[in-house]
Amino acid sequence: MADPTATLRTPTKHPAESRVTLAHIMSEHDTNLYGTIHGGVVMKLIDDAAAASAGRHADGPAVTVSVDRMTFLAPVRAGDLLTVHAELERAGRTSMTVGVRVTAERWNASGPTAEVATGRLTFVAVNADGRPRPVPALSGGTAA
Repeated sequence: MADPTATLRTPTKHPAESRVTLAHIMSEHDTNLYGTIHGGVVMKLIDDAAAASAGRHADGPAVTVSVDRMTFLAPVRAGDLLTVHAELERAGRTSMTVGVRVTAERWNASGPTAEVATGRLTFVAVNADGRPRPVPALSGGTAA
């Protein structure tokens, strides 16, 4: 018997179609005792951007299944303009892996934009009942 979900899978999509960029000016409200932004605040922004990217690829809701990797490369400070770039790296039948890169533009001091964090998260597309549903295949190309 044929797989009933096979006909539900939509055509392929290029990774660029899932690209999402979020920008946020960090405030003193988000700082820890060391005067830098809490890692959890940065992680939330990463999850938000990755979820938007996965949802864009899946044409609907997707939920976080795992944080496969999270790397903090440099501290983020109040006043920094944080930019979170997310793009699909892999698509399975119902799951998707999203790569994320975070940069900070230092507004409080002169200097170049710095890469401050990276991440890789896995999502599963869900239907209205919260059950996994098929997603488009990923066409050629890789995340930038």
